[in-house]
Amino acid sequence: MNNNHTPFQWLKDAVVGLIGRERANRIAAPYHDRKARRRTEEFLANLSKSDLRVNLGCGYRPVAGWINVDRARGPEVQVVWDLTRELPFPDSSCTAIFSEHLIEHISKEDAAKLIGECYRVLQDGGVLRLSTPDAELFLRSYAGDRKFLGHAGFSQAIDTAIDRVNYMMREYGQHLWSYDEELLTLMLKRVGFKSIIRQRFGVSVHSQMGNMDFDAREFESLYLEGIK
Repeated sequence: MNNNHTPFQWLKDAVVGLIGRERANRIAAPYHDRKARRRTEEFLANLSKSDLRVNLGCGYRPVAGWINVDRARGPEVQVVWDLTRELPFPDSSCTAIFSEHLIEHISKEDAAKLIGECYRVLQDGGVLRLSTPDAELFLRSYAGDRKFLGHAGFSQAIDTAIDRVNYMMREYGQHLWSYDEELLTLMLKRVGFKSIIRQRFGVSVHSQMGNMDFDAREFESLYLEGIK
């Protein structure tokens, strides 16, 4: 027997072998959801009320020393949360909010609400950093020489240039809206951000938010920071 197996792993493996992993996961999901909710509630109950640093939509890139928030359960996700809901943090409790390639995965209406929630929970002088595929970059390239659309950083093969634009906008049904600097700036202004800055990869006005960006996405990303 593999000594690295958790207790009753043999039983789990047998069940999966009998009914299939997908069905087993569906059956086990309510238990794991309850466990994640309890862990989230316990974490939030003991949270400081100021100077919080939050990583919204952390996905598979949780950051040590930050509050990692995501809808998906994970061992390093302290707050399992649906980000179309109100954020579970008090008013003016956060000094920094980092959100990398999340906003395109929710509707424009929910994105506007989320940005408003970020403004609510930020302290005066706090910073929201958003990154997302830069729709203007894709569309300018499509209307121009199209060299960018063949960038080696893209993982999907394409037949023609319009395929690349579609991947950016749709991402197999996972992307619900696309953004350029003009739209994202407007959305930040509407909720009250007093200063909005287009940033470069790895550069931030917040001392603890530099060098957090995922380097594999640098070539295609728009980076904006809103300062409350």
